[in-house]
Amino acid sequence: MNQLVSVVIPTYNRADLLRRAIASIVAQSYRHWEVIIVDDASQEDIAQVVEQINDSRLRYIRHASNLGGSEARNTGISHAQGEFVAFLDSDDVWLPHKLESQLAALESLESEENFVCYSQFRSSPQVFYAQSVFPRRGKQTSEAVADYLWTGGGEMLTSTLLISRSLAHRTRFQPGLVKHQDLDFVLRLEQQGAQFLYVPQILAIWHNESRSDRISRNRDYQLSLNWIETYRQQISERAIQGFMLKEIVPKMLLNEQDKPEAIRMLLVGGCDRLVPLPRFLFLIARQALPRKFQLWLKALFQQVKLMTKT
Repeated sequence: MNQLVSVVIPTYNRADLLRRAIASIVAQSYRHWEVIIVDDASQEDIAQVVEQINDSRLRYIRHASNLGGSEARNTGISHAQGEFVAFLDSDDVWLPHKLESQLAALESLESEENFVCYSQFRSSPQVFYAQSVFPRRGKQTSEAVADYLWTGGGEMLTSTLLISRSLAHRTRFQPGLVKHQDLDFVLRLEQQGAQFLYVPQILAIWHNESRSDRISRNRDYQLSLNWIETYRQQISERAIQGFMLKEIVPKMLLNEQDKPEAIRMLLVGGCDRLVPLPRFLFLIARQALPRKFQLWLKALFQQVKLMTKT
């Protein structure tokens, strides 16, 4: 297979991280690609970063005003010339065989037109109460994406997605979304009739460090509630419950007024096995135990995790 892959990188500032992301593409074993960097009206000099890399396969596009991540990705899709489109967030990186492995998997299919290829990834930094490699399994053919994501322990990181250009054009990212752009995209890919192909290899690193520019760090969960409500008639009630436990309950626990209801929801979710046991124990312990004991327990879990790796 020697088809052109268009890699879309949306960025807003993050000049130092962008260099790292682009370097991981340049290091790919598969060489037939182009990179479309969409600068969403950054205050930093992103153009200079791209120029310094000095690779003719890099294309730089700048928005006149800040439009958000969805619009930046859509701009990249509009300018893509490849048969396939891949996405890489500016703070994530690919491992060297990412494209080669996914294209090899697609080659076994009769048609790649309507397939979404995704893979395992590793989180960085690692969190002591959670696994560091995601997902542990792929989506089953008969399984809805929402159930896979929120009741089956599934994940579909945008930085692992590889799809046909025609499917990218038909679906696009939902403009105006502040949060959950990635989740919305895969749900709408399913609505387009896409099938999902899982590659059980770690092909990307998800850098989930705490930074002030991360929307996901915002304690206000109303945006999440508003978004999931738009899918209430389209996904299962169990998937709704799983989403609440994963995305909203942890933020509710930070608010004294919401804490009793959050603990109730967490206990119900634990009984229904919708919360991984280590995370369930961590969230419950954080409410019940003194801060000093929490820190000791955290250190203990980290040691146990290190020991199980050796």
